[in-house]
Amino acid sequence: MGTTNVKSTQLNYDKYTANKYDRDIVNSIPFHREIHSLIASRVKKYDHNKAYDVLDLGVGTAITSRIIKDILPKAEFDLVDFSKRMLTGAQKKMGKNKIKYIFGDYAKIKFNKKYDIVVSVIGVHHQNEIGKRKLFQKIYGMLKPGGIFIFGDLVTYRDKHRAALNNAKHFKHLVDKATDEKTLAEWAYHHIFLNDLSPIEDQIIWLKRVGFKVEKKFLQFNTALLICKK
Repeated sequence: MGTTNVKSTQLNYDKYTANKYDRDIVNSIPFHREIHSLIASRVKKYDHNKAYDVLDLGVGTAITSRIIKDILPKAEFDLVDFSKRMLTGAQKKMGKNKIKYIFGDYAKIKFNKKYDIVVSVIGVHHQNEIGKRKLFQKIYGMLKPGGIFIFGDLVTYRDKHRAALNNAKHFKHLVDKATDEKTLAEWAYHHIFLNDLSPIEDQIIWLKRVGFKVEKKFLQFNTALLICKK
């Protein structure tokens, strides 16, 4: 099925406290709050009294899943990450009730369950093109009929001038929001050397090819949010 192109140790996640990660991820990803506001609005359309099955791929410290859980308190969650430190942070937010924590690379894990909602926010950009296409097919197969894939991530563009402009805006955001030079260097290195961004236009095509109906909810700089329905 393929694997994620980086190790958690390369991303320094195991060195983060949950609080520092939460602060830095919001500062480092342009429009992080905005896409989560849109995610919340979408999830509020669900029946709050139903026990939905939710899978979060690359859960981090569960920023996204905590928002979903607050809206859908009876939902059951499978939370996946390849960093034990991140899963520890997720457990602090989510607790243990109706929560399963899965340590490993979601690209390699075989899931035997069907889900109402699969979510991945700021995580798929560590897959190359082949990895993304395989992952989209895998996610489609894991969803129940009518289920949705909430896909928020960093992207680029086919047009090189547009890609360069939005990359520059992304870095300006990093410079403006960094709390110190060490943090700036770490996230800039992450973006330049560890991310594998694919054009948003291509990713929408790949998602549609596996069967998704794709709604583009947000696209600014390198940050995108797609709602993909089976």
